Amino acid sequence: MIHIALLATLLASQPIELDRGPMPLGQAFALKRAMGETAFAARVEAATDRFRERAAAAGHCETPAQTAAAAELAAVERSGDAQAWTRSRAAAEAALARRRTLRRLYLGGAAAPFPYNLVGKMAARAKAEPNPRLAELYRRMAEDQFSRIDSQTLRPFVGPGVHTSWEQGLDEAALAYVDAAIEGEWCAMDVANASWLKADIRAHGWYRISIHGADADRAAWVIVQHARHDLAFQEEVLAMLEPLWRSGETRGETYADLYDQTARLTGRPGRFGVDGDCTAPGVWTPAPLEDPSATDGWRAKAGLPPLAQSIAAHSRNCADRDPDPGPAPPGAGR
Repeated sequence: MIHIALLATLLASQPIELDRGPMPLGQAFALKRAMGETAFAARVEAATDRFRERAAAAGHCETPAQTAAAAELAAVERSGDAQAWTRSRAAAEAALARRRTLRRLYLGGAAAPFPYNLVGKMAARAKAEPNPRLAELYRRMAEDQFSRIDSQTLRPFVGPGVHTSWEQGLDEAALAYVDAAIEGEWCAMDVANASWLKADIRAHGWYRISIHGADADRAAWVIVQHARHDLAFQEEVLAMLEPLWRSGETRGETYADLYDQTARLTGRPGRFGVDGDCTAPGVWTPAPLEDPSATDGWRAKAGLPPLAQSIAAHSRNCADRDPDPGPAPPGAGR
């Protein structure tokens, strides 16, 4: 009994480090038993956040080994034992293979059903577009949306039990595994997309609605929105859009979203009430505002509904959800 207690203490005192790749399965389950499920889950989450923050601060993305480490530990959290984990991991890998097949089909121009409608639309636009600049923008938009329109998008906003076709029947451990694997895609994709768009708009300017259309404006905005690793680029685009949203050359919603996002990431109050958090089940609270009495005026100029209406809509999506701890650190995908 003493030896077991000493082993448990030793295991619990060791930090989880994911930089070198997956933890041996036996060690992971021993640590889970020693710590208890709640403490183990908190330790895994802290370790995952720590290595992603270090990677972002160093200006690079997580490696495939780090992604695998995060995915495997996420499955350990939700598995009763190593045998259950093995089954869930195998099911998750099979599901990810199905997803890769769909990715090739949809990005190649095949008809894409819900929830990949926009992916199919942008991929088709890219193939048909004679302007190489627009074609590349639409291709990148399609890739971005395929990567992000997954179970992580659907579960909070569509409801429990709603899954895309490729992940039907997965248990919670397998779903946690695929979520972590998909999240590992985002950083490299966001960095590449932002680098391309930065050079493109510095050479040619923004995709004005009157010249390139609303789809191009929106696609460029999505890439900028996801460039949280490059706040200076986001602020550069914000300054570029300042005169354009007033003249209708970019959507007012685009400017409002980017204004509030960059404000929050730099610790400034927002203006439009676009950004906020679930602060309790059924309660969404906007981030601090410059002048709450002027917010609805700004929102009207941007084509947004009154703030109270937006709060009510967001709050419906906060039902049975834990309070949000705050915005993701720069470099983290969402």
